[in-house]
Amino acid sequence: MKTKFFSFILFLSLGFAVCSHSQVDYILSLTELSDSNKKLDMIYVQGGTYKRGCSDGDSKCETQEKPAHNVTLNDYYIGKYELTNAQWKAVMGDNTAKDNKPKTSITWYDAIEFTCKISEKTGKKYRLATDAEFEFAARGGKKTKGYLYSGNNNADDVAWYVGNGKQTCYGDVCFTSTQDVGTKAPNELGTYDMSGNVYEWTYDSYGTYTAGDLINPTGPATLHTQKVRRGGSYDQPASESRVSARKIRSIEGKDGSIGLRLAISVADSRPEGMLDPCEIHKPKVTGGKPGFYDDRLINAEGEAWVNELMETYINVLIVKENAVIYASVFNNNFVTEGAKGQWYTLNSFSLNVVPVSGAQKKYIYYLLDHDNMSMMPEGGMPGRYQRRLISGVTGASKVIVPSIANPKKPEDLAPAGYSIDMKNPPTTGRDPRLIEGASNAWLQDNVALGAGGTHRYRFDFDDESDTRFFVYDPPSFTSLAKGPWYTVDNNFLRISDANGHVYDYLYTVTEDGKTYYHISYQSYEVGDFRMFEKVSTTAVPSWIEPSSSATTFFQGGSTYIPPSDENVNRRIGAKSVLFNSSHDLQNAPLYYSLNGKPLGKMKPSAAGVYIVKNGKPGKTLKVLVK
Repeated sequence: MKTKFFSFILFLSLGFAVCSHSQVDYILSLTELSDSNKKLDMIYVQGGTYKRGCSDGDSKCETQEKPAHNVTLNDYYIGKYELTNAQWKAVMGDNTAKDNKPKTSITWYDAIEFTCKISEKTGKKYRLATDAEFEFAARGGKKTKGYLYSGNNNADDVAWYVGNGKQTCYGDVCFTSTQDVGTKAPNELGTYDMSGNVYEWTYDSYGTYTAGDLINPTGPATLHTQKVRRGGSYDQPASESRVSARKIRSIEGKDGSIGLRLAISVADSRPEGMLDPCEIHKPKVTGGKPGFYDDRLINAEGEAWVNELMETYINVLIVKENAVIYASVFNNNFVTEGAKGQWYTLNSFSLNVVPVSGAQKKYIYYLLDHDNMSMMPEGGMPGRYQRRLISGVTGASKVIVPSIANPKKPEDLAPAGYSIDMKNPPTTGRDPRLIEGASNAWLQDNVALGAGGTHRYRFDFDDESDTRFFVYDPPSFTSLAKGPWYTVDNNFLRISDANGHVYDYLYTVTEDGKTYYHISYQSYEVGDFRMFEKVSTTAVPSWIEPSSSATTFFQGGSTYIPPSDENVNRRIGAKSVLFNSSHDLQNAPLYYSLNGKPLGKMKPSAAGVYIVKNGKPGKTLKVLVK
């Protein structure tokens, strides 16, 4: 809108006063807030071109901030403050406190749900800021003075961080904690706490930077994977609060150091490639069927599984009824074929490719839902794959599925006599490759990798009976898993603790035995992956041996679902999908497409299936998916 005046419309039934806005700051007034609560102020950010990434003269830059590159943004608004507890409660109506501290302990999905709710209630397209929008606003937009922190070169003036945080003490034990928003100085635009106080979710999935110029980037197309968090936190060093600092975060991770800040485009639209938050739902994990043919993997015509975290390098997996190919595409042109041939699966987590000649190759996978999968080649790096239309992925059309003459049945390709009941798996197997011995340890050093703040992760398989898995950031140590362990097929790891909890991971070890990768089934990091290097225990940085009585901090159970005839069978790429039970169908919206065109969501009211004709759902007991 072009007017410079505010036009207020009172939605009494919703408790909102909403202003139609133009190119000036404005306030979204939530009428449930008291006079002492912060209003939901939105700051106008005039778009333009800036250099995203490592600032000139910044000696603290990390790998994920490089290379610096030009980004051009359209005009938008961003929250003056981090979203407060009181503001959250006014929209969500839960039992959150009514104070001016930032709302924390929320997952990315929780943050997305908030933007959906406030958009529905106001009729405006509120959303999370993108990674690029956050940094531009933190730098002060076009008003920037080139500060290292948001509004100053001195972190103490603008940021709450571990070196200056106020402490709350319980006896002799003291903790730093969040502070009321807006209690430090603002930046050039008038926004507060874009350095320090709490990290903030952005819309973008985590990916590496490239040197090319970008316009309104929204991050990698893969949606349900690790996200970018920005701004630093009260419990982290000041260096985490620099304007270019960015960190990875599990999409379902939540703690007291991460919150959100609202954004909205001036045109009341969303950047190209950004989804409506009300159409984003947490994947509903499903299990496969027993046998050697996990048909959940099959792609429909024109589809592929795509791992696209770099502009110049993508991995493509295409699975057909009898044939499969895994390939990598460089610079949208050069293709290398990792494996192709026939295929079978074991235990619904191992895809085995049988070539026309040569040795078989194995890919270990965790299928989160219809469209999202974490996967790693045997001995290779994990990645997140999304079901995509090949036509929408540059270079993917160059990957050609092999033609198989007289294909064999999967059971004829699989090992003879092979049968494992994963509901009651054998507990005696222990992969010797994991046992590194008392003088070594498996270490993921996020500090050295420059990937995730100050955390380090350590796994110890010192013997055949017990293991321990710690995350540590001295003086803080947390046991993520501890107790007896066993492996299945040298790819599935289960750890049990004294309280009856289980911790499940898929894993692989490199051929030289020096690197261990895993994909997590744990609910706080579903499908996330880690990389551990085998190092001498004397080389583990900042390690302080925890007490042997240290207990495990339980953050939620395993999401692993063993193969079973009771699991919902969603055959992909066939002419029909048959739901064999009412499991998870009552409330889970299902999304399908016909000939590449979205059908929207279909919400079944009972067990059964749908027919789809001409892109419209019907009411019979069949489903035409592709």
